[in-house]
Amino acid sequence: MRGRHVDTGRDTLSGIPNRWGAAEPDVTPDAVPVSGWASVRVLVRYAVRAESQQRVELQHRQREPEQRQQGQPDLRLGRAPRRMIPFASDEPERWGLMLFSYENLDRHYLRCRSNKRNTINALRFEEHQELNLLALREALETRTYRPAPSVCFVTQRPKLREIFAADFRDRVVHHVLVDHLERYWERVFIHDSYACRKGKGIHAAVARLQGFIRQVTANGQRPGWYLQLDIRNYFMRIDKAILWRLLAPHITDEDARWLTELLVFHDCTLGHIVKGAPGDLERVPPHKTLLRCEPGKGLPIGNLNSQFFANVYLNGLDQFVKHQLRCGYYLRYCDDFLLLSADRDELVSWRARLETYLRETLALELNPRERLRPLSDGVDFLGYIVRRDYRLVRRRVVDALKARLRAYRALLVTADAGTVTYRFEAADLDRLHAVLSSYLGHFKHANAHRLWQSLWAGHGWLAVYFDWDAAAWRVTPRWRMPPGLTNVRQQYAWVRGRFPDAVALFQVGAYYEFYDRRDAPIAGLLGLQPLGENPRGALFGVPGRLFGRTLARLIVGGRSVVVVRQGERDWTGIRERVVAWRMVPVVGSLGGGGAYAAATEREEVR
Repeated sequence: MRGRHVDTGRDTLSGIPNRWGAAEPDVTPDAVPVSGWASVRVLVRYAVRAESQQRVELQHRQREPEQRQQGQPDLRLGRAPRRMIPFASDEPERWGLMLFSYENLDRHYLRCRSNKRNTINALRFEEHQELNLLALREALETRTYRPAPSVCFVTQRPKLREIFAADFRDRVVHHVLVDHLERYWERVFIHDSYACRKGKGIHAAVARLQGFIRQVTANGQRPGWYLQLDIRNYFMRIDKAILWRLLAPHITDEDARWLTELLVFHDCTLGHIVKGAPGDLERVPPHKTLLRCEPGKGLPIGNLNSQFFANVYLNGLDQFVKHQLRCGYYLRYCDDFLLLSADRDELVSWRARLETYLRETLALELNPRERLRPLSDGVDFLGYIVRRDYRLVRRRVVDALKARLRAYRALLVTADAGTVTYRFEAADLDRLHAVLSSYLGHFKHANAHRLWQSLWAGHGWLAVYFDWDAAAWRVTPRWRMPPGLTNVRQQYAWVRGRFPDAVALFQVGAYYEFYDRRDAPIAGLLGLQPLGENPRGALFGVPGRLFGRTLARLIVGGRSVVVVRQGERDWTGIRERVVAWRMVPVVGSLGGGGAYAAATEREEVR
């Protein structure tokens, strides 16, 4: 029970008042049982409330130092000041304790989990979340924390790249550290430095570039030029010693300084775990892999701290361009940057000075593939061709989408014996839906309405699986049955509404049943007799053992068929049902024997 607070002078949870002045029961870590999730929750509660009390005491000491030193009563809390609850550290007032507090770790864990919750490492961490966070806090406070082995794999799109992915536990630490360092560096970064910054994504950079084009060309009234450059093998050439010299002077907290140095100089290639095909790593060019980097150089692609460190490393370049070159129209996205000017010769001179600065200050080289062109040609930047008054989607992006669609069509759609069969595999369709949504998100920021209409018309098979919402610029699945349907007749009506031109073979137990009076001609074609009165309201039915023969008759009769299977899950007393496949006969090219053989073969596979 909650009671009035009595200051016993003991380091227990009873000394931590709640917001109404009441106190929790006396609980100490030693008094908590050693097993069970209840004990874990008590320990976590103890840690969080103790840290909250510690912050309150620290704030009071900062605001009223003289009163605290003299031991005068705290008039706001109505009691004499109490000593803070001791922690692992002997210096309870240092800010490092707040950096590694359970509350701070938990907040960044939730942020880290938002996009990684379905990964195996995130699920393992979440299984014992409280214990893992407490163990992580202890390791950080005692400085025994060391990053776990990274997972190395190779991505194929948009180009061949080697990725070293950190363990989920280490990702939480990355979020904690980057959040702390950003408090200083976000005030230092220039406005037009993009990538891995809040509100500074691809679309913001493209919009800014379009505004620059209008300004340089006086809204199309005069010629303008752009110089597009990037760093050669940037992540593999970052010098860790230079990076540390850039970071160290601006880190005042000792714990943050220790953790930053640990992560900067950590070699993620030690003990790494390789995933993927055995020959993938050998296909990566030697100058693009950390496994062949010079000692003391290279950061892994894919980690949050690497992206942040990359921005810090090139911040000097940004400041040089703005304050030494005095270029008013400059923006950078990671290692790809643009300078705009009305004078072509000015851009040429800037290029030489940039090359010298990068080589002498940051030990970097410019990629020899550069662009110095008129703005009237359009700027190929971040997947768009950017012009003064419109944007186009880059041809490479369109070709990549077409290649993905061809691959999914080969996976989902087959033509056999004069019949086109559309498979409805939920996992494959979910991935296809994600691909389409991603590309649509890119297309809608360009003048790409006609482009998408031509793609949609050229891949008519997509209309079998998705509905296109032109107003919202999105596709919605046609195959996923909503769980709110409360009886079999509603499920059947939903299928008929989704596929009005197809005969629905709707599985109910060991039968395939029909529930609509409009199915009478189909029943006549199949020679079915009306069923007697039944609780489900089924009008006609076919035994499951005759499925192959029934399907063949419908196909030979020129009927399109959609097959709905009964699932395992139970929705409020009614079984889940899923669309399994749809078969559409090709008119004039199908014989009866071929249809029967194809249908029988599918039935045997089923």
